[in-house]
Amino acid sequence: MSISKLALDASSQDYINKKSVTYPVLKLYFGGVFMYLIGIDISKYKHDCFIATEAGESIKAFSFENNRLGFDLFLKTLKSLDQSKEIRIGLESTGHYGANLKQFITTSGYTYLEFNPYLTHMFSKALSLRKTKTDKVDAKTISSMLGSVDYKTLHTRFYHINELKQLVRYRHIQMVNRSKTLIEMTNILDRIFPEFKPSFNERLAGTAIFILRKFKSVARISKLSNKDYEAIRSYSKGRLSYAKVQKLKSLASSSVGYETKSDLLLLKHSIKHYEDLTQVIDSIEQEIISIMEQMDQILTTIPGITLISAAIIIAELGDFKNFTNPAQIVSFSGLDTSVNQSGMMETRGHLVKRGSGLLRMTFWQITFTNLRLNPKLYDYYLKKRAEGKHHKVAMVHCARKLIRTIYYLGVNQLAFDYSQFK
Repeated sequence: MSISKLALDASSQDYINKKSVTYPVLKLYFGGVFMYLIGIDISKYKHDCFIATEAGESIKAFSFENNRLGFDLFLKTLKSLDQSKEIRIGLESTGHYGANLKQFITTSGYTYLEFNPYLTHMFSKALSLRKTKTDKVDAKTISSMLGSVDYKTLHTRFYHINELKQLVRYRHIQMVNRSKTLIEMTNILDRIFPEFKPSFNERLAGTAIFILRKFKSVARISKLSNKDYEAIRSYSKGRLSYAKVQKLKSLASSSVGYETKSDLLLLKHSIKHYEDLTQVIDSIEQEIISIMEQMDQILTTIPGITLISAAIIIAELGDFKNFTNPAQIVSFSGLDTSVNQSGMMETRGHLVKRGSGLLRMTFWQITFTNLRLNPKLYDYYLKKRAEGKHHKVAMVHCARKLIRTIYYLGVNQLAFDYSQFK
């Protein structure tokens, strides 16, 4: 049978596919394999893998365990593919479960692309109306996605960025826990000494915590001596005056609160928990600063961006060149608005708030600080307010403007220049 005759017979394509190993010339005539698309669905104890060609031809579907034997099986399968062809590996961003596999892929000389799980879900819905979701199906979906996106791999600075991501996220968790502990302390004080917190401008901070830890009860605070005052003055470095200490003593004597043994015990442990969390946070911040000092300090040249906030931005975004434009960072941080369009009518709703909540919160915080330090940004805020924008809407506009600046400086590795800020 001649090749020309095969070309005229569409049904013979199946024959060629089946015999491609025996007759590689025929396969090449109709187009050989140029790319392998490898989708991996990550889970805690095992990972599902689906390998296909760019034409959608299934090569292999298998599972491997999240251990050395499983990783070796995965690598052996990768090595069995034609290494002269492009090998694309895709997986979902699933927190720490895939961290070791990603590290293994990188050290084995391959690259990978991470997908937002929401995008994977929406892509799967577009492929089929069936409500079928299994690990094997997810792996196949990711493989299909690899053929339809720009394959921008996560080259690194990766080790530093991965460390930063773990540290800044753990710090955030402990910050939240510490805030919850302060709420617990406030609730206890509302019962036993409701006058205490207003005496410190509704803030429980260093000196206030010191007094509660050292003197332990309302009755003891009501009997503060001059020697006690000296200890308080020394701790506060003179910021808490003698008059304020005397007023606190008087409030303790006439407090309407009701002190119980259980509340005092809970207060003692809440204070201990608060101080332990503070030590943990301080230790983590020192490690973050240590890593950041080994990296470029471009972002900290922008007013209002500290080493910690710069670390959060770098950890969450990675390489700025992974983003085509600043609008993608706006979307990634959830600072874009939802749009509803039907016919001639178009409405814009609230912030989408998808993506990294920690990154969104950080952009929001540095925007507040930047407004105080950057007159041009503040003028931009006033301009938006004059256009009738609500305060929060104007703030979002300022945050986006700041993101555009951050993106430009990050991509071009330039320090902030106030004269160039527009």
